[in-house]
Amino acid sequence: MTMAEATSVTDIVSFKNLNVSPASVAMGARIEGIDLARDHGIEVIDHLRSLLLEHHLLVFPGQKLSAIELEAFGRMWGELLTHPATKHRDTDYVQFIGGKNRKFKLLPGVHPFGGGWHSDMTWHSTPPRITGLHARRLPSTGGDTAFSNQHIAYETLDDETKEQIADLEAFHTGKVFGPDVEDSVHPVVRTHDESARKALYVNGNFTKHIVGLTNDESERLLYRLFAHATRPEFTYRHQWDLDDLVMWDNRSVMHYAIGDYDETRIMHRFVVKGGKPS
Repeated sequence: MTMAEATSVTDIVSFKNLNVSPASVAMGARIEGIDLARDHGIEVIDHLRSLLLEHHLLVFPGQKLSAIELEAFGRMWGELLTHPATKHRDTDYVQFIGGKNRKFKLLPGVHPFGGGWHSDMTWHSTPPRITGLHARRLPSTGGDTAFSNQHIAYETLDDETKEQIADLEAFHTGKVFGPDVEDSVHPVVRTHDESARKALYVNGNFTKHIVGLTNDESERLLYRLFAHATRPEFTYRHQWDLDDLVMWDNRSVMHYAIGDYDETRIMHRFVVKGGKPS
């Protein structure tokens, strides 16, 4: 049997064994019957791409992956980006996210790492199109991650607001990660480069102002968009189990790491380079 034939057999077996079920009403699908450490066949990845495009977020339970195996899986989706905050000791392309948060630490001006609604690295000139987050160690309680569907957020805006923001751009900064991290300007409404659906593309962590508006005008508009973008009916809250891998589409989804725990929580993350938002 040739390597191509072996890959094809793996593709067929894995594809037929997949069990896909909804994760929530707003978004997401739970994918079972696959081992991501070995099921890297082209047909399988293409099928997962179509599921991600349809559901915006995929949950893969029980994935026992080393950082190197996680990187290899991530590379099946495209070029990986590094992150200026932290890196895993075994590879620059997997981020090590670990530590403790004091319970209910969300006082004014105090934000644990990852807290606040955002899409990953929107300050980047070509922000990630996909993020994968793998649970390696979890607190006994707490530490969920919430996600919000920004296609629905845009589509449920009133017509007057849609017209108001149609051609606006916003300034995003990554200086929280260091003085040399780049800043970027992106559309307030981005068009998904695969589905052509529109989505809100501003977030409270990295979006600082709307280009061309006064400070007061910008703050009022952003506050209104931030509040709308995270309405509960647009969201899915993931309660982690050890070895869960959750992947989501940063072009259409924001997320929030909930810091309501005081034990160690360790996650591994990869991000897949996207294109310039338009």
